[in-house]
Amino acid sequence: MKLENDFTVPASIDEAWAFLLDVPRVAPCLPGASVEPETDENGSYKGTMKLKIGPITAQYKGTVKIQEADKANHKVSMRAQAKDARGQGSASATITSTMEETPEGTKVSVVTDMRVTGPAAQFGRGVMQDVSAKLMKRFADCLAEQLSGGTAASEVETAEAKPTDTPKTEDAGVPSASSGVSSAEAETKVPDASSGAPTSTTPPPRQAEDVLDLGEAAGGAVLKRALPLVGGVVALLVLIRIIRK
Repeated sequence: MKLENDFTVPASIDEAWAFLLDVPRVAPCLPGASVEPETDENGSYKGTMKLKIGPITAQYKGTVKIQEADKANHKVSMRAQAKDARGQGSASATITSTMEETPEGTKVSVVTDMRVTGPAAQFGRGVMQDVSAKLMKRFADCLAEQLSGGTAASEVETAEAKPTDTPKTEDAGVPSASSGVSSAEAETKVPDASSGAPTSTTPPPRQAEDVLDLGEAAGGAVLKRALPLVGGVVALLVLIRIIRK
């Protein structure tokens, strides 16, 4: 089964390439997703996804490994595998993502060739394509927010760090560290802004939603009668395509 999606982000192709390869920062843009910050000994990222359809909640586990990363052509090929935590089915996929610079930013085209086993195999391409398209739209909106806000946040933190280079101690009689005043008094009188530079100029990753509600994401009666496995497989594969770009 082949699924095709595309979206555009407001950033140059090099900026988008670098950001999308930062898996821990990208994954939270898909609700319910959680990815380990480092790869394992095989070079694979491990991740989980929690989702629900109505009152039923399920969890899926999978791995993603980069097969090819062609930076010159901004093309990435990934191999993904996912399995229901309760052993009710599995899925595997090859995901190819290609980036193209446009006047609006960078267009990302994603082609997923996947195989599904278990109960989810009875559902057709139409259902899965519809769900993946809606999830990709939500991901693209989140990604655009991250890319547009990251630079501004870094500039603000850098500006706040500048006063620490040459702090003034002449005004208001604020004692210096060498005047014999206790550390407690110094902390009381010296404002936080002059205590030192921030530890990082990179804004923290976006907080992920705990669970992906597929009923809400799809908004159709077709999904509501599908088993949680269907949503889990599709959602994890969407995460997987997103992760590797």
